[in-house]
Parts: sequence; C-alpha cells; structure tokens
Amino acid sequence: MNQITTQYVTENGACYEQYVITDPAAKTSLTITPERGGMITGFTLDGDEYIWTRHPNFSECSRPRFGVPVLFPSCGNPDSGVHNFDGKAYPMETHGFADLCAWDVESVGPDGVTLALESTPLTKFLYPFDFTLLVNYNLEGNKAAISLTVINEGDKPMPFSFGYHPYFMASALENVDFDIKCATCSENAKGEQPAAPEKITLTRKEGADNTIRLLTGVQFPMTFTDKGNGHKVTVDADETFDKGVLWQQDAENFVCMEPWNGWANSVNEEGRHEVLDVDEAMTSEWSITIEKV
Repeated sequence: MNQITTQYVTENGACYEQYVITDPAAKTSLTITPERGGMITGFTLDGDEYIWTRHPNFSECSRPRFGVPVLFPSCGNPDSGVHNFDGKAYPMETHGFADLCAWDVESVGPDGVTLALESTPLTKFLYPFDFTLLVNYNLEGNKAAISLTVINEGDKPMPFSFGYHPYFMASALENVDFDIKCATCSENAKGEQPAAPEKITLTRKEGADNTIRLLTGVQFPMTFTDKGNGHKVTVDADETFDKGVLWQQDAENFVCMEPWNGWANSVNEEGRHEVLDVDEAMTSEWSITIEKV
C-alpha cells in the first residue's frame, strides 16, 4: 500500500512543502510540490532519481526549467506572444502560466494527491476565462499516473490547449536512444511538417545551444533508454494527446520527452485547440514509467 508523507525543502530563503507518495514494495517514490507550479519534482526507483532539477531555479520566480511543468492554457509560444480573444490581444508566456502558479491541495488519500488551480483577476488579465484545473498524481508501482481535469466555470466557451514538459535525467545526449512512432518530425512548428524518419534521433547541431524535435501523430507510448545511467523511461498518454516534443539544452544532463495536446499558436487557430462549453469539463490522462535496464 502506498504511503503519503510531507516534507519541506528550503532554498535561498524560500521554503516549499512537498508531498511524497511512496510504494515500499516497488521501492519508488513520487514527489509533488504544490507551490512550485503544482508539479512533480522527483521520481525515484530504489533511490535513483529520474527527474532532473536545477538549482537555484527551484526558488526563483522565473519559468521552471526542471521537474514536470504543467502547460496551460497553451503549449509553445503563440505568435507575437499574444492570444487573441474577441478582437483583443492578451499577453501569454511560453507554455502558458499554470507552471508559474502556486496550486492548492484539494485532497490527499488512497487515490493520491489532487491539486487545484482556479482563475484569479491576474490570470484573467492574461486569459479572460473562469476555470478550475484539477491535477491528480498517483503512484502505481514504478508508474506515475497523472490526470488533468479542465472545467469551464464561466459564461462563454473556453478555448485552450495543454501538455507537460518533463525533464528526465540523462547521462549524455549521445547515450540516449529513442523508441517513438509518429507521423511527422520537424525542428520548426511553422510550415509543412516533414514525414518522420523510421528512427527518431535527437542530435545537436554544431554551435547550437539546444536541439529540438517536434512530433505530430504520435503513437504513444514514447520510450527512451540511456546506456550511460541505465534508465528506461516510458511516457504513455490517452487519445487527448497526439503530439510530442523532444528537447535538450546547454549540454545539461537532461532530456525532455513531452506529451502535448496543442501546438505553438494553436489557441489562435480555428480547429486546432480544445473548446469547452459553459459548465463543461474535460479530463486527460498520461503516465511515466521508470525502469532500470
């Protein structure tokens, strides 16, 4: 049976409460930090950490580039950095704002930890809709199960996209081997997307500080193995996700393998995003499975 405990982490004078779900039989633990974007900030197997974190980013107010950020109400960067609703432009950060917010703890129990994020006057300055987000985290052996429920609490239809940006430990980029099936693979979200090669790779161009692959028509699960640290990571997702992103930056010891529902600028484009009617809700599910090979 899973155990759920609380702990505290202090960095640069900031203190954060964390919830830790542990499965003693599987020797796994999943750490969630509600105040820091409501996200997963640790996932271990037999004491070996699979989630990458950077310090002191943890205590900074800037966009989190570690852990497993929640992307809402958009993925990527909208054109000109704005969303357009009813003829008005609203500024929007890359990947939205959910990962910049402190989430409330809704419940803790046998079904895991559920966090909530509700619209505020500040979020409505950026995104003029009333909403509630509920994210549930649970641990099933060596699998972290995650669900997100989006609820339209307002009086008008609500457009949005969502996704996740998990940072996984990697010994070195050249040690990582991907097993991914998808329809297209590109380094740019704009323009025609070329057909994916039989083998998806993530290699760094000479002189570049990062490398990216944008994938559509993903046939989940996506998997990678790292021959350097012996990690195997599998990201599976339900039918609400059909896109993926692979990303790595600055020769850091991480690789991102991300399930996305939306696309850069998709909230501005008719037919390329989700729309919830008044009082309607939508739930999506995905998971991370960690293994040692």
